[in-house]
Amino acid sequence: MTNLNRIRVVVLGSSRVGKSAVTVRYLTKRYIGEYSSSSDFLYRHNVTFDNVTTEVEILDTSKCAATGCLYDHIRWGEAFVVVYSVVDRASFNDAHELLGKLAQIKLPSYYTALLLGNKRDLDHSREIGVDDGQELSLQFGCQFYEVSAADNFAGVSLAFQSLLREARSVQLLRALPIRRKLGVNSVSKVLGNIFGKNNSQTGSKADRKKRPSLSI
Repeated sequence: MTNLNRIRVVVLGSSRVGKSAVTVRYLTKRYIGEYSSSSDFLYRHNVTFDNVTTEVEILDTSKCAATGCLYDHIRWGEAFVVVYSVVDRASFNDAHELLGKLAQIKLPSYYTALLLGNKRDLDHSREIGVDDGQELSLQFGCQFYEVSAADNFAGVSLAFQSLLREARSVQLLRALPIRRKLGVNSVSKVLGNIFGKNNSQTGSKADRKKRPSLSI
């Protein structure tokens, strides 16, 4: 059963892409460059949408997420931040694989995802272009933001807030009594209307181009 008073967020990605940095930046506005990656960390805080307060649990995953724990993390979560580094092609390939696993394990109307490119302050060493991230997000129909946890709190905050708002909308749709009469495509179509997508061909590339995306 959907708990409308809680959103479970899982932060995924390969090592050294800044998963903990973006998580702590969002929660505290502070930037810390070095973290231990030997264990997972669970953070809790409250967010308010339209005068309704919801508890958010954010699981910052360790390297364990690349092994046997990944399936459990995906089953636990409702919203996912998939992080890669714009200066590391391998991390982008890992993000692609993680989005694929999400699509395999979770039903489309049961989760939301955000592809987050980090370290855009290192533009001189960039290996992944903004267009690459945008194209990958179109492929999986998820949100896309490119940020620098080191330089800017605003971009990280905006990305997380956008994900949480969509996750909240998905929860509300799942709780509707009429949902039993709706197929996955119908639910996706309603979500499309919420986020300004053209609902004449739900799931098409033209629709997904209107997903939230930003490089900041």
